[in-house]
Amino acid sequence: MQLKPALRSFAAACLVALALPLLAQNQPIKILLGFPAGGSVDITARVLADKMKDTLGVPVLVENRAGAGGRIAAQAVKDAAPDGNTLMLAPFAVMVVQPMVFKSIKYDTGKDFTALGSVVSFPLALAAGPATPAKNMRELVDWLRANPDKANYGSPAAGSMPHFLGELLAKNANLTLTHVPFQGGAPMVQNLLGGQISIAFDTPAEFAEQHRAGKLRLLAVSSAQRAAQFPEVPTFQEQGIAVDASAWFALFGPAAMAPAVSGRINNALQAALRQADVAERLGKLGLTISPSSPDEMTRRLADDKALWGPPIKASGFMAD
Repeated sequence: MQLKPALRSFAAACLVALALPLLAQNQPIKILLGFPAGGSVDITARVLADKMKDTLGVPVLVENRAGAGGRIAAQAVKDAAPDGNTLMLAPFAVMVVQPMVFKSIKYDTGKDFTALGSVVSFPLALAAGPATPAKNMRELVDWLRANPDKANYGSPAAGSMPHFLGELLAKNANLTLTHVPFQGGAPMVQNLLGGQISIAFDTPAEFAEQHRAGKLRLLAVSSAQRAAQFPEVPTFQEQGIAVDASAWFALFGPAAMAPAVSGRINNALQAALRQADVAERLGKLGLTISPSSPDEMTRRLADDKALWGPPIKASGFMAD
């Protein structure tokens, strides 16, 4: 016997209510962060928490559990109950890069978490120093091939996304490059200015001041579209190099969250991201709003793991 429409609606409402036991009891939601207060991940989380609480009708709190490059927070979320009350705002590196390079990681980002939606995306950039004469990627590739003793690049850390973007460029442009890691972006930029390295990879913001002063040159950004903050800088793809590699921050929960729970959180997330002041505040950090459904974020995570697996493996880099 088929249920009448009114009865079907009532049954669906009951299922949603059963799937949201704690949210319905006005329990606060925690967004865990693996980084200290004050950085771009922290600012993004606090902007979201302030907006999402209005849609969810419960307090949304941000909790910093800094350490191990974000892995402490990730482990805590993995071990939490899948009731929607413990979430994590995680950057690309924590969910894609680190599981491929750290032997001690005890979670699988594809199996131990529920993707709740993308939040923002941002490109990386390639900058050339004063010792490098190239004005675009075609000239740079030719110059690096003609000067193998100078074919090196800097990154702010070994095992970082900028490190492996260099490997990806080398593979796709048929180059042989030597990686020179630094302890942070500041010393890397100083060495680029001093000519100790030829090129470097990091977020565009890291190079912004020196680029605008004409001391460094941003030659390309890694996203499919040009960065809004640097519209004069072309993408790799515009210059004939097959690199499309944006980083992101996304919201995750523990594995096995009920679709009704993940859907409700995604609805609140998307409502927050539609607000103009959110885009404005995060845009000042060089971040572009990039909302998605849980399923779209799940596919993006899988696609990025497939994209970055080969260059990471080719680099031979592993850490404890």
